[in-house]
Amino acid sequence: MKLTQRNYYGPKASKEYMSVSQFKDFLKCPAMAMAKLNRKYAPERGRALLLGSYVDEMLTGTKKTLDKFIEENRAELFKKNGDPYADVEQAEDTVERVRKQPLMMHYLGGKHQVIMTGEIEGVPFKIKMDSFDPKEYITDLKYMASLRSPNLFTPMVEYWGYDLQAACYQEVVYQNTGKRLPFYFDVATKEKPAHLAVGQISQWNIDKAMETVRANIVRFQKIKTGELEADRCEDYNCEFCTTTKIITEAIDTDMFGMSAAQIRGMRGDI
Repeated sequence: MKLTQRNYYGPKASKEYMSVSQFKDFLKCPAMAMAKLNRKYAPERGRALLLGSYVDEMLTGTKKTLDKFIEENRAELFKKNGDPYADVEQAEDTVERVRKQPLMMHYLGGKHQVIMTGEIEGVPFKIKMDSFDPKEYITDLKYMASLRSPNLFTPMVEYWGYDLQAACYQEVVYQNTGKRLPFYFDVATKEKPAHLAVGQISQWNIDKAMETVRANIVRFQKIKTGELEADRCEDYNCEFCTTTKIITEAIDTDMFGMSAAQIRGMRGDI
């Protein structure tokens, strides 16, 4: 299957190729990942994703794709009188600040929304890069809540799985070009004032993340093809497992609010 801007996110492409977002879904909950793949579960798109996509379009899209995005999402972006909502106006102001940052714009100066495919452990894999310079860099643009990690014990890049993204993108680009390029993030936060930064993931962290990808991707592919069962994570924070759960037993009330892993640990199952 030849991937294009039009079919990249379609169901056929998702079934034929693994992607970073799909891989991270399988890491979280295989049952949820398969439900999304089979169009039986679709989490609601929050404003965070909407605003992130808007910023992406303003900085790496074309006038045509930006106009199309605005038209498709006009009611969520603008009030009836045409004024932008406060968070949209803030995003637009932040984009103007990014445009005044020479280093950020340098790393956004490559080819935009570049699609490539490759294989990782024999599994077909697709990527779509925000900015790509075949001689110098791969760049991803992030519009995020904060530069700080939500977990004090886990670095921000690892918490959100951005190291996995860097590893997969670098590997697929290497397969297509023969060059193992550095991976950069152009980051803007949603705070007031917004914090701006350019970050580079170290090769050590990229290599470590690739070990995680290689250790799991074949099993995930077998789940996709039906060779293995898609286990439920039953984690307290998993929306899919929460909404589809069938209660089969009573549990000690001291375990209320715990994740499945914590409960297994208290019971001595792990």
